[in-house]
Amino acid sequence: MAGKLENDVTLKFQLDAAQSDAAASKGAQEWLHRLAAFLIEAKTVLPTKLQDVDYLKKYWDDNPVAALGMGSVKTAPALTDQGFRDWFAEEVMKPLPADPVAAEAHLTEFYNGLHDRTKALCDRTPILKLNRVLCSLYPDHFTTIADRGKLLYLHKEMGGRGSDHPVRAHKAIRTRIDLALGPVGQDPLEPVRRLCLPWALYERISEDDSDTTADPINTTSTLKPLPATMRRKGLTPIKGSFQTLLGFLPELSEGVSREEFTDIIRQANPELAASSISTNINVVSREFDLCKRDGDTYRLSARGINLLQTQDPDELADHLLTKILGFDHVLKALEKAPETKSNLVSFLQEVYPGWMSGYIPTSLLGWLSSLGLIEVADIASKKQLRLTERGKHWAELVTWTPESMPKQADTVAEIKAEAMEFVKPPPFAELTTRLTERVAGKLVLNPSLVQQLHAGLWFHPIRHFAVLTGISGSGKTQLAQNYAMALCTSENQHDDQERVRVIPVQPGWYDPSPLLGYVNPIQESSYRTAPFLDLLLRAAADPERPYVAILDEMNLSHPEQYLAPVLSAMETHGWLDLHQLGEETVPVPRRVKYPANLAIIGTLNMDETTHGLSDKVLDRAFTLEFWNISVQDFPGWASTSLAVPLKEKTQAVLTALVEALSPVRQHFGWRTIDDVLSYLTFYASIAPNDAAALDDVIYAKVLPKLRGETSMKFQQALKDAHKSLADHGLTRCCAKVKSMQDDLTITGSARFWR
Repeated sequence: MAGKLENDVTLKFQLDAAQSDAAASKGAQEWLHRLAAFLIEAKTVLPTKLQDVDYLKKYWDDNPVAALGMGSVKTAPALTDQGFRDWFAEEVMKPLPADPVAAEAHLTEFYNGLHDRTKALCDRTPILKLNRVLCSLYPDHFTTIADRGKLLYLHKEMGGRGSDHPVRAHKAIRTRIDLALGPVGQDPLEPVRRLCLPWALYERISEDDSDTTADPINTTSTLKPLPATMRRKGLTPIKGSFQTLLGFLPELSEGVSREEFTDIIRQANPELAASSISTNINVVSREFDLCKRDGDTYRLSARGINLLQTQDPDELADHLLTKILGFDHVLKALEKAPETKSNLVSFLQEVYPGWMSGYIPTSLLGWLSSLGLIEVADIASKKQLRLTERGKHWAELVTWTPESMPKQADTVAEIKAEAMEFVKPPPFAELTTRLTERVAGKLVLNPSLVQQLHAGLWFHPIRHFAVLTGISGSGKTQLAQNYAMALCTSENQHDDQERVRVIPVQPGWYDPSPLLGYVNPIQESSYRTAPFLDLLLRAAADPERPYVAILDEMNLSHPEQYLAPVLSAMETHGWLDLHQLGEETVPVPRRVKYPANLAIIGTLNMDETTHGLSDKVLDRAFTLEFWNISVQDFPGWASTSLAVPLKEKTQAVLTALVEALSPVRQHFGWRTIDDVLSYLTFYASIAPNDAAALDDVIYAKVLPKLRGETSMKFQQALKDAHKSLADHGLTRCCAKVKSMQDDLTITGSARFWR
């Protein structure tokens, strides 16, 4: 099965992109210079310090070669051993053969010797540190990818074999890159850039979300836990537990289709129900991060490659401790004292009150036992669970206080108090300054409307919902967008586009699926998300900052239908139920608590193509109207290039028409004014002296919206509009309005379109 980078053209494209990314990254540049200095030190200083224990500890344990943490295996037992130091010094001083085949054999023997000797002295092999040391000693033959799984993952994508020795994989990657990019340049830093490129290339193609790889200059071994709200809620039990996982890995090493993966699982457990196949695949791919889906193929991830080779549960430590809720809690609890199983189940239910039964807590304890982290022992005449030696080591890696899920509030008062602890919109004065800077020279916003919108959104601790209504083109969407961007401007004064989403409502939204997504009817194990849901989930994961969803033209469909669950949840900070798929079978959670930091602004126009708002919507929304339009305040007058006489005439006739039509709410907004000016400006460039242009554009942009039945108000509106048009010599428009007046007299109704 071809890898992503076997094609030379694709490889060159990805290398160019990786180099561009690295050049633009401050962290990558700092790492580059730090590594360059270290390589010089390795070449000049190390040969004189091969018996200096303190220097060797620093060299092995504080080595900036790779972008991963240093690993947790202690190397002191090896470095303080005189026999190991003598052997290591002898190997380092041996010259590397010039013949490529002999050089590979020499480095492979050195690698294997380090692997076996450190494992014997340290109980475990410090793989990350071993690769770092060899790379610093032989930078032309190695890469900065210290993790063996990630190395072999990239090697396979470039056409290599997953069974190749790491030494061969390092050299093969370097050779392919050198062939694609050509000889190394004269810049002293260029060899170091070439050395770092494989890591940048791996990051581009792996889609790896491991927290430990995020910072290229972070060489600490301290793990970084995800917040409790973002962790997976427990682990799903499968028959055979860890041994079953190990049995899947050889089959996945070369990639399998969905059907083949299904057969592998059925062979391991012939009695498994068909509906549980997807759950088992999810356990392997998502819960344990052992494989990834690439199109229709499942392939081992870097973690899966490592586990296949070592069969060591320690390969899973960083993932399970930082991303699975409850793992760190149990280990730290048992670090203090042994506990009974029933007490631990109750303890885990306190960690996550959503575990209403003991099913998931019991499964979690089962996995801890299967991984060799806890064991049953008779203590004080009763069976209790205690840490194994491996469990004690994992507990030492937990350097933080494990975080529990927040307790669910019981009363409305508690819910409101809880919400207000997190949501922190900026001070209104600061927001007004941001808003003024955003619209300067482009838009004039009524300060009263801005104040009403801000207060209407945030007076309630949870229900931040406003509706902007008025004539088309009056600036409703502009106010909503600019307010939202000003509200969500980050501390560095850059717009945070990820916290604002404009969602155009479409006719035919009869249920919540356009907002909250739906289970794929073709592939029932997948969930089709939606932009609104994506924003809502981001808001739920980031409760201290406001997020804004703008539902543009929200009454093209019935809001009480497509917004129904949202309207209910926003009232009490309640839960939104999204689907009933198996636990963690899809990246979208089964349910999510309505975030108290999400503001919803709806815009609507009222005409025969739209729907009115029901009391259910109006009871929850703060409503603002946009009816009062000032023609003179339109900012485009100052920038238009129209001749002064035409500009003044245009302003006068538009002002008169607004005054004539506003009593029947058929006047127009700034969008129409802008269109009129833009048309006149463009028309002047092709027919400068044509006096009919203003008549034509008023006819095309203002009159088509006129319609009504017999009434004193509408009759007077047409009369006043006709007079305004006649006063300014717009004969074509006058004739049209006169015909509408005649229709109104004869038929009792009038409209532009007959």
